[in-house]
Amino acid sequence: MTTRIYSVQSTTGDGFHLVEASTKNAALRHVAEGLFHVEVANQKTLVAAMQDGVKIEVAGAEVPTTQTAE
Repeated sequence: MTTRIYSVQSTTGDGFHLVEASTKNAALRHVAEGLFHVEVANQKTLVAAMQDGVKIEVAGAEVPTTQTAE
């Protein structure tokens, strides 16, 4: 499989990586695995997070935009 070198940059400007990968998603996954730990949330974690006001995000859903009245 052919690979390319991708630049993976933080949207906040505090991270930059050059990653050789076969796809854009593989490059992002490579960087994200070093920054995040992902697991299925248990009941205790869900309750505590929701009590702290954390909202559940839906993967693939559009981010709502704020419209101003004209």
